[in-house]
Amino acid sequence: MENRIDNLDRISALPDSILHHILSFVSLKQAVRTSVLSKSWKETWYTCPILVLDDHTDGDFARAKEELKFIEQTLLNRRMEMISLRKLVISLSGFWNDPEFAALVDRCVCFAIGSNVKVLKLQFPFFWGRYNLPQIVFCAKSIDVLELYRCNLSRPRIGVLLSLRKLCLVGVYVDDQMIENLFARCPLIEYLTIESSKGFKSLELFSLSELHEIEISNNVELEKVEINALNVHSVTITDMETCVIDIACCKNLKCLLLSELSITDDWLCNVISDFSLLQFLSIAYCRKLRSIKISSPSLKELVIIGSDLVEVKLETPNLSIFRFRGLPISFTSNAMALSETDLYISGNTDIQDLVKYTELLANVNQCSEVLNLHLRTGAVVIVPRECRQILHPLLCGVKHLNLLIVDDLLDFMIPKLVDSLLWLSPHIETISLSFHLGDSHKYSFQFSYREQLIHEGKTPSCCQSLPISCWQNCLKGVKIEHTATFFARPAYGERFYFHDNIWNELNHLFLN
Repeated sequence: MENRIDNLDRISALPDSILHHILSFVSLKQAVRTSVLSKSWKETWYTCPILVLDDHTDGDFARAKEELKFIEQTLLNRRMEMISLRKLVISLSGFWNDPEFAALVDRCVCFAIGSNVKVLKLQFPFFWGRYNLPQIVFCAKSIDVLELYRCNLSRPRIGVLLSLRKLCLVGVYVDDQMIENLFARCPLIEYLTIESSKGFKSLELFSLSELHEIEISNNVELEKVEINALNVHSVTITDMETCVIDIACCKNLKCLLLSELSITDDWLCNVISDFSLLQFLSIAYCRKLRSIKISSPSLKELVIIGSDLVEVKLETPNLSIFRFRGLPISFTSNAMALSETDLYISGNTDIQDLVKYTELLANVNQCSEVLNLHLRTGAVVIVPRECRQILHPLLCGVKHLNLLIVDDLLDFMIPKLVDSLLWLSPHIETISLSFHLGDSHKYSFQFSYREQLIHEGKTPSCCQSLPISCWQNCLKGVKIEHTATFFARPAYGERFYFHDNIWNELNHLFLN
């Protein structure tokens, strides 16, 4: 019997590193409970290099305080027995602005630093003020990763070089002198995030040779950002419309995201042309931009979001993915082989907008075989019969068209929509149509064609003015699949009446 039990307890026989990894995925309360399973599990908990207090006490001050005291005692014991600590996380849902509570956190931090903690994450709620981070944190040479959420960093100057490789500051208060001194003492920093923080007006990052990634977002008092770090390859700057941005010296930049900034057409054109290694560029809601002109032989993916744009001109021969959201614009590109294009089209559906959209689609058609259209309503791409008499099919080069409609699509529009899409792209290979009719629906069409009727004397009259024959005269077969996710259970007859109605209309479209 004893051997049988031993054979069943295979988990306890696993190496400590694996057991520690298992404990890293459970809460503090659950991890402590494992210590009663066996002597080996007790030892595993006692030496676990990761301690996480993720408070879910729902405002229970006494319970939160009890858990924090348990963490304090655990850290003290480890410090006394010189057991190292890799990571400490204290995330509190309520801080209560209580001096005794703050003192408990202070002691936990000090004991963790005494155990040479590598990763320290402190997170507090956005109300009741900020926790005053103890000065000892900025004297700890063991810390590689420091993540602070809603803390106060207004402390004396830092006098030692730190080993920080990753720094995340969210909702902190830090003055200009402190932040300048902080980065002067972090020569090894690689990843930097500063979000929704206050107290400083200038951020200057110089001579940080190890710095690779920077994210700066929603720091409302920040007036100037200057980055002069040669090895930075990713920069994200968002939601700071009054801030002056200088990133011209980041010559090795590969990824750039700019959103809700006061950058101008000339600034963007000049800066992008200096980034010879840039591969990904995203520009969103920069309201001063009217004409975007981008020249970059290295750029592979481009995202543009904005309602005030007038034109986009691209000299990006190696661009493979293009995503655009906004009103119709003038668009030109020399990209030769776009693998995928995403267009998020909004606005009215009058004839003037339709003409602008068709011009935009015609330009995209020249360089993309896969087109993803995100529309509020399917009516935008239903081209009236009278317009088809004066326009040529606009998407002859598109082989795969995916249409995603946000608003509900009336069932009677589906055959009309498919018919219009086949006119826009007469020899398309696949069409995917996703929309909502109270529930989520998706129709997939796969087409096969006969040889085009282009021989003398055999070209139908309806195709004589077109660059290629229309789909009606060369369609060989079509495979249709329908999938649906029903959020509310309909009556049995209602579900199949809807589908059969559309199915009959589609049969009529393809058989006639």
